[in-house]
Amino acid sequence: MEERIDSGLVPQIDLISMLKDIAKEWWAILLLSLAVALFADIWVNATYQPEYKTSTTFVVTAKGMNTNVYQNLNSTQQLAQQFTEILDSNVLKKKVAQDLNMSSLNIDSSVDLVPETNLITLSVKAGTAVESYRILQSIMKNYNTVSDYAIKNVIIETIQSPAVSMAPVNPLNEKKTMVIAFIAAVAVLMVLVAGISYLRDTIKNPKDVTSKLDTRLLGSIYHEKKSKSLNLRKKKEFVSMLISNPLRSFQYAESNKMMASRVRSYLDKENAKTLLVTSVMENEGKSTVAANLALGLAQEGNRVMLIDCDFRKPAQYKIFDMEGKNGDDLGKVLTGKAGTENLIRNWNDTNLYMILNRTSSNSIEAMLKSTTLRQIVGFCRQNMDYVIIDTSPLALVSDTEELAQMADASVLVVRQDTVLTKDINDAIDILNNTRGKVLGCVLNDASSSQITGSTAHYGYGGYYEKRA
Repeated sequence: MEERIDSGLVPQIDLISMLKDIAKEWWAILLLSLAVALFADIWVNATYQPEYKTSTTFVVTAKGMNTNVYQNLNSTQQLAQQFTEILDSNVLKKKVAQDLNMSSLNIDSSVDLVPETNLITLSVKAGTAVESYRILQSIMKNYNTVSDYAIKNVIIETIQSPAVSMAPVNPLNEKKTMVIAFIAAVAVLMVLVAGISYLRDTIKNPKDVTSKLDTRLLGSIYHEKKSKSLNLRKKKEFVSMLISNPLRSFQYAESNKMMASRVRSYLDKENAKTLLVTSVMENEGKSTVAANLALGLAQEGNRVMLIDCDFRKPAQYKIFDMEGKNGDDLGKVLTGKAGTENLIRNWNDTNLYMILNRTSSNSIEAMLKSTTLRQIVGFCRQNMDYVIIDTSPLALVSDTEELAQMADASVLVVRQDTVLTKDINDAIDILNNTRGKVLGCVLNDASSSQITGSTAHYGYGGYYEKRA
């Protein structure tokens, strides 16, 4: 086996895997973002404090007959500064509070110069329009009690009387708040999903196989949508994922054929004929890989037997569209409910033969230890060039370990970016401790862009991959 590079290294950024993970979680991102937007709207409404602003404008002129524009502007600047100090004084605040019958008063006011003029604008903000108006009126009435000591030699005249404000100066914009909250939530959640994808130690591309796993790469099976026709998707008609189906893409078919050729080469080197095909978890597409491996070997002119020994969720009869066809099931034969006469079926007059199973069973342990099963496998080994055994996932049950003792070698199907590297290596160790040591692994459902640099669409559409 090839030497494995330390998997404890810092993981490499795989942008395509991150985008795939984000695409997988789009509904969760959408729902959570909508929830954040709604919560933001509720929070803003609960905490919203309207502010009403009332203003008045004064004209400032210097006392005396010989005043000029410069003097008026200079006086205005000085007055603005002094006015600010007056508004902050405790004396004026107490006067206004007494005038309004309030125990205390925190005046939110401002004094602004109108540029290049001798005009001053005095503004007051409060929680209600009436309150801001009353406070400003009280300031105008009482500021003289303080200003007489601070403001001298100027004449202050009101040129614009205050009026009650009709609308708050900080209107509540719920739509804008929700949009901003939604966009921010989407961005944060996408970054979070991308971060989790980056940190998750899975097999994301072919290079990860050689750098992280204790085995070799036998081939990468390109991603292929099950139904390319919208009408077929709507009708949910049977669409074969076999490489013999002319609807399958050239890329998908060739990747399976290359994998089959490489597997055959390694089998011949090991002088092995019986090959077990399994995966760590469900939904990794191991049954479809096993079917196409058997078909690919048969297309090379080899006599191949495909045995469905997944007694929990058999799938080969669906992959080959054999529902309702004549022939006995392996499960019935092993439980004594049928004989072996009609057990073997030929696939469309080709070099591919099959032993299928249709239903799951409760007596799996007894079937696996049955001498009949060993006799069947032995018979196939003697009369066929290669025997492919499809089994249950390793992580779920111990069936595969028992079957691996009957095989010469095994192949582990690894679906891209699905199972943790540690779990895959554990499965490899388990198989290597059986008679059917691991020949290598097949990277399934691989994006073409991660293999050749080209672009690809995502989303595994295969029904049988989900069943496998």
